[in-house]
Amino acid sequence: MQEPILTIRPILPENREAVIELVNQFFRMVNRFQLDGVFRIRPRAAAKMVDIYLKLRGTDKIVFIGGFVEEELVSILIARVEEKPYLEEEQNLFIDLAITKQGKRKSGYMKPLVEETFRWAKEKGILAIELRAISENEGAVEFWKKMGFDPFYVRFRKLV
Repeated sequence: MQEPILTIRPILPENREAVIELVNQFFRMVNRFQLDGVFRIRPRAAAKMVDIYLKLRGTDKIVFIGGFVEEELVSILIARVEEKPYLEEEQNLFIDLAITKQGKRKSGYMKPLVEETFRWAKEKGILAIELRAISENEGAVEFWKKMGFDPFYVRFRKLV
C-alpha cells in the first residue's frame, strides 16, 4: 500500500471550518490538563484566532499553512513575526500553534510544516524561531526537541 502523500498549502478562507475544528481539538486537550486550575481556553477562542489569522493572510507577518492528505486537513502551523527592536536580531518568528489531527499524530504530518516554516523564516532573514509548549504536554516537548529546539527561558506563572 502506498504511503499517503502530504501536501503543504496556505490556509484559505474555504478551510476555515476544518481549521477551527483542529484548533478546537487542541484547545480541548489543553483544557483537560490540570495546570494551575485557572488557565483555561475560552469557548469560541478557536474561531476568533483563526479569523484573525485569515485576515492577516498575504502579509509578511504570518505563516498559516496546512498539511493536506488529498483534501483532508491533517495538520496546521500558525506563526507570527514578533518585532524585537531592542534585540540585535530585531525580529523572530513565534509559533502560536502546531497541531496534528487526533488519530493522525506520530504520522510525520507536522515535520514538513515545521521545515517549511524554517525555510520561510530564512527567506525573510529571520534568525530565530520561538514557541511555548505546556510542560505537561510531554509529546509536544519531545517533538520540539527532536526538531532542534532548545529550552531557552523558563516562563513562570503564579496565581495571586
